[in-house]
Amino acid sequence: MTNVFQVIEYQAFSENDLKKDFGNRANKFYKELEEFAKNNEIFLGFKNKNTLKAKNYVGMIQTKSGILEILPKCTDLESYQGEKDENLKKINFHQLKQIYKLDIQKNESKNEIKIEKFVNFNYEKNYNFPSKQLLLNLLTTLKNSPFKKSHISSLKTSKMPLFEIFISMFLEELDLIFKKGLKKDYVSIQDNRAFLKGKLFFSENLKHNLIHKERFFTESDEFILDIPPNRLIKSTLEFLKSKTTMHKFKVIKALQMLDEVQLSKNYKKDFEYKISRHFDYYETLLSWCRIFLQKETFTPYKGDNEAFALLFPMEKLFEDYVAHMFKIANDQVKIKTQDKTKFLMSKNDSEDCFLLKPDLYIQDHIIADTKWKILSDSDDKKQYSIAQSDLYQMFAYAAKFKAKEVWLIYPLCGRTLELKEKSKKDEYFFKASDFLNFLESRIKLKILFAPLPFANDFHA
Repeated sequence: MTNVFQVIEYQAFSENDLKKDFGNRANKFYKELEEFAKNNEIFLGFKNKNTLKAKNYVGMIQTKSGILEILPKCTDLESYQGEKDENLKKINFHQLKQIYKLDIQKNESKNEIKIEKFVNFNYEKNYNFPSKQLLLNLLTTLKNSPFKKSHISSLKTSKMPLFEIFISMFLEELDLIFKKGLKKDYVSIQDNRAFLKGKLFFSENLKHNLIHKERFFTESDEFILDIPPNRLIKSTLEFLKSKTTMHKFKVIKALQMLDEVQLSKNYKKDFEYKISRHFDYYETLLSWCRIFLQKETFTPYKGDNEAFALLFPMEKLFEDYVAHMFKIANDQVKIKTQDKTKFLMSKNDSEDCFLLKPDLYIQDHIIADTKWKILSDSDDKKQYSIAQSDLYQMFAYAAKFKAKEVWLIYPLCGRTLELKEKSKKDEYFFKASDFLNFLESRIKLKILFAPLPFANDFHA
């Protein structure tokens, strides 16, 4: 009997679905998830009165009775539930990097950017699409996160619950700090001592030692381990001790290493402690501490202390991953992410408003935007269910940035393989670009599908 239930994005489930894994505990676990959903419908919603439904956030939600894991919708549900064969061939990191390499051809009048490997790539037959491995790999490219520096082996994580993987990442980072050495700092300590040390406080000394002439109330600077960063680390370990089952021994052992350190009594104040350059190697670990202690995930949630969640918007994960791959594969190419120099409108001819912020601006020539959406040709064979609002947005980008080409980039996975081959035959142009004087030809739209990092050896 397990305490983990897995779903993919937008999957609905009921109490009955939990019974296979949770047995008699299913009712209690489902009620706890319902309570979480009432306050956090952006992450977990209600399909109907007796059914919950995941949204486009992935990660995990832990309650007292169990853990709900929400994984990316990179394949159909049946294939996802059957993804057991770890021996099926996957693309390694080097191969993946080559696919994202741009071919810039310099002509007399202009530079042309080609992306033939990207366009022509396809997965081999029976390719394995492991959702959990995909999520972990995407997290390593997430900006401003502690996941970027994790070197945890995928062999250790393939069967491990997500929450235990996150704990393992924290402990891995803590181990690096233990090897480099826990930092001490000078702290002013007031104490009623049996000997004279430091500065004597006359008023306090009279108050405390009127009878005990042999004692001295003094203040001195002590070089000690009991400082805010170490208190936060110990408090995080204390929190995880009651949550983990797989890493309890390591957590207890780490707590023993911090025996001289007190627990933090004020997280907010201790996180405000200014870290000097000598504490640089603490930064990643303290980011983990924020996540565990202050619930500072990338998407804040509401609720009591019984629930803990680590949830990530798939749009953001996909956007950061694609930008990361293009940048590392093309280090000589000018690629801007989230360019913030252009505005759609001005107010009273003096104040800019409605910022235009494309995901990628390549070589002052191409605008690219990522969309974590599984396209389909079942409804409209001509438009592949591309949102009209996305096209309006892309045209606005192209017009303002004077781009000659725009790319809409969708995920390439088990559910989009066939559609990719169909879309390669089509060419799209914006007819409205006929009215833009700076262009010699119409703005071209490319529909592209980005290969995803399913490999075990992926590293950011």
